[in-house]
Amino acid sequence: MSKIKGIGGDEDWAKDVRPALEERFQLLESEVRKRNSALKSAPEGTLRVIKHGNGYQFYHRTEPGDTSGKYIKKQNIKLAQGLAQKAYDKKFVELASKEMLLIGKYLKETAPEDIKHIYNNMHEHKKLLVHPVMQDDDTFLIQWKSVTYEPGFFKEGIPTYITANGERVRSKIEVNIANMLEFYGVPYRYEYPLMLGNKEKRPDFVCLNVSKRKEIIWEHFGMMDYAEYAISNVAKINAYMENGYIPGDNLIMTFETAENPLSTILIRELIESYLV
Repeated sequence: MSKIKGIGGDEDWAKDVRPALEERFQLLESEVRKRNSALKSAPEGTLRVIKHGNGYQFYHRTEPGDTSGKYIKKQNIKLAQGLAQKAYDKKFVELASKEMLLIGKYLKETAPEDIKHIYNNMHEHKKLLVHPVMQDDDTFLIQWKSVTYEPGFFKEGIPTYITANGERVRSKIEVNIANMLEFYGVPYRYEYPLMLGNKEKRPDFVCLNVSKRKEIIWEHFGMMDYAEYAISNVAKINAYMENGYIPGDNLIMTFETAENPLSTILIRELIESYLV
């Protein structure tokens, strides 16, 4: 998969697994309740299965010392199903409860910032002597913002649009996006060179989700009512996805036509959903 030039190695370390673990805990907890409720009405005893000719026979064992059990006739197959389900549910509850115990212990005894604080809490002169696994937020952000690159080319005679940061962009809507990113404190690079395979592309914005240390491309397609423009950008979108940039993950795409402009409300919602 192609990488954005200048990407750091901290994104994986910055990932907080707690939300996924909390969701897992809730799913297990809900299912354990259901299975425990079902076990209250499950048939007594256990199921014995033996091979008989080309098939299998089921036997119902009701006493601890009963090694054979009573044959379950075909017309009473629901009893066999109930006993099999009971065995499954008991094992599920046992293993799920163990997993919940471990997840609960992890959530209680750890914090996502612990590893980061190792470096943050060191004496300033000691910091100069070590190479941390994960940089502190300030250092990471300074380095990310310090990356330099040659701006994209603007033809003479085209309209000039300037953002709140003093950057020149190509449309009013790009001014709106850039200014909204600035309002939310989202660092970005405008038309930063990106290699897709062996071809260089310049996405409209490369944005940084600071808390996740994740770089996300934002491409705006502003003339979708022009067939030639729309067709040419299908190939561009496919190239992004073929190189690991997936909409809703590390790729934001917005679209508009003359009759359906991109609203400020939608820009805000996208920033709040993916970038802060």
